[in-house]
Amino acid sequence: MCGRYFLEKDISDAALLHILETLEARGEDVKLRGDIFPGDRAPALAGGRMLAMRWGFAPPGGGRLIINARGETAEEKPLFRGAGRCLLPASGYYEWSGKEAGHARCAFTRPGGAVYMAGLWRRATDGEKRFVILTREATAEAARVHPRMPVLFAGELRRAWLDEQNPLPELLRAATADVAIIEGEP
Repeated sequence: MCGRYFLEKDISDAALLHILETLEARGEDVKLRGDIFPGDRAPALAGGRMLAMRWGFAPPGGGRLIINARGETAEEKPLFRGAGRCLLPASGYYEWSGKEAGHARCAFTRPGGAVYMAGLWRRATDGEKRFVILTREATAEAARVHPRMPVLFAGELRRAWLDEQNPLPELLRAATADVAIIEGEP
């Protein structure tokens, strides 16, 4: 599942560039370039605003951060109930292939622009905004590397995702599947 994603310096997607420039101009404590790791503060879109949010929900009772949620079952899980929807803009995301391939890192991008990963967010007990990335079964192309992938939205579906009145199952079926694999480093 998605455990790291990236923001590149050379961005051809105007919407993503605008998000990064806005957060940079605000002086937000947010990672705007390079690899984004669990626990990092990253750009997010939620409630019609550009925000900085930290990646990962703290599990009840402690332990490792929960960084992903299965889109198919997230609504049923107590940890995700009441969470709002967000989008996590990125240049792409990484997955690691299986042992037989030597755990090679592969980058996934979307032809012609940035990826917008579906997420869930909430305010933690300390007041900080935190998110998880929704995942789905991988497309045939992506499944060559990993059986799961982030839920990705393009165009008007980005707005539809952020409108909490739209049913989750329908949006998951409409999510974009066009990703390109770049072997190794982007």
